[in-house]
Amino acid sequence: MNNLVIGASSGIGEAIVKKFGGLAVARREEKLSQFEKYETFDISNIQEIEPFVKSVTKEYGKFDNLIFCAGIQNIKPLKVMKVDEIIQIFNTNVLSAMIFAKAFSSKRVSHLKSSMIFISSIASYKPESGILAYSASKAALNNLIKGAAKELSPIRVNGVAPGFLETEMTERFNHIYTEDFIEELNINSPAGLATIDDVVKTVKFLIDSSHITGEIITVDGGAVL
Repeated sequence: MNNLVIGASSGIGEAIVKKFGGLAVARREEKLSQFEKYETFDISNIQEIEPFVKSVTKEYGKFDNLIFCAGIQNIKPLKVMKVDEIIQIFNTNVLSAMIFAKAFSSKRVSHLKSSMIFISSIASYKPESGILAYSASKAALNNLIKGAAKELSPIRVNGVAPGFLETEMTERFNHIYTEDFIEELNINSPAGLATIDDVVKTVKFLIDSSHITGEIITVDGGAVL
């Protein structure tokens, strides 16, 4: 499969490229060099997304799947967050995803039976104090998934909403995500905490499911039941 994987330098994106191959795209090159095909690109450069997608299509050929794994989180109470921090979260988690979807929908970039998969979060359904901007951005991403599934058909558009995963992003907040916190989450998840591998398997399921579109599959061990 010729996948276009955005946010491939760590976590879910890195695991997807290792498992299924494709073009790995991320802002930092340090971990991308492990892959056969990779490009560095900063998705915050919103105006450059469409030219970038056109250029990599010219070099690597049409893509079968767009898998958008990029995302940022900033754990702060809303009243102390800077406006620029909120804008950055929405630019990364929603606006860049929308522009990638726009670019990927071109017949010059993808096939009629191609698909798009966006990594959302259970925070999109269950906002908590301290992550309101992140939760709202992921809720907006869910709306984008469902709307794009209608508008961009026959390209299929789906999402995966993981629960808490131990990734490079969450490691930045280990003062909050303590061992006790993670243990409590595990106890309150009927099937136990999900792993990155569980998410990767769900992405593969959506790639292979030719009649599923507009769906967002929660992978959290039942934590939101």
